[in-house]
Amino acid sequence: MIQKLLKPRVVILGSGWAGNTLARRLRKDLFDVRLISPANHFLFTPLLPSTAVGTLEFRAIEEPVRTIPGLGEYYQAKARTLDSEQKFVRCQDVFKGNFFDVKYDYLCIAAGSKTNTFNTPGVAEKEGKEVFFLKHLHHARQIRNRVLECFERATNPNISDFERRRLLSFVVVGGGPTSCEFTAELHDFLKKDVRKWYP
Repeated sequence: MIQKLLKPRVVILGSGWAGNTLARRLRKDLFDVRLISPANHFLFTPLLPSTAVGTLEFRAIEEPVRTIPGLGEYYQAKARTLDSEQKFVRCQDVFKGNFFDVKYDYLCIAAGSKTNTFNTPGVAEKEGKEVFFLKHLHHARQIRNRVLECFERATNPNISDFERRRLLSFVVVGGGPTSCEFTAELHDFLKKDVRKWYP
């Protein structure tokens, strides 16, 4: 215990590609490694589009943070402020919103980024209902649930052809790797799976 207290503390903000890799590669015999992130897992994002249509299960692309060998502590929280003179990070836990401080000797900021909507009207108001991002597991779950819901609603004999066409129209915005991969996964899902289930 005393030896652990004497080791320099490295605090890593973020459990994504950079934060997870650093936390795994740092020598725990030389450093007391602490990780702070609202996500308690590392997400293998290149396979995220496959989970949105059920090609892969969600658990196949996530690795719990607590499986990092020798990790000193993990805090499921968001870093809110930083005091570089006193060397601490003020954190807010994701469950109750309580604040707490974590001291550090070395700090690595690997917090990732948010999706930029470019202030497109209606995007923020319709997020999670008609507009879906694809950066996290909960986004993939939302997309999967919404696609299946649209097909179920389209089978209702009381809706018009116009409404049915609207429900079965999907628009993917963006031309990056995630959008392209999701479009291909959605196409395969519609042609190979949905065609068998829905007349």
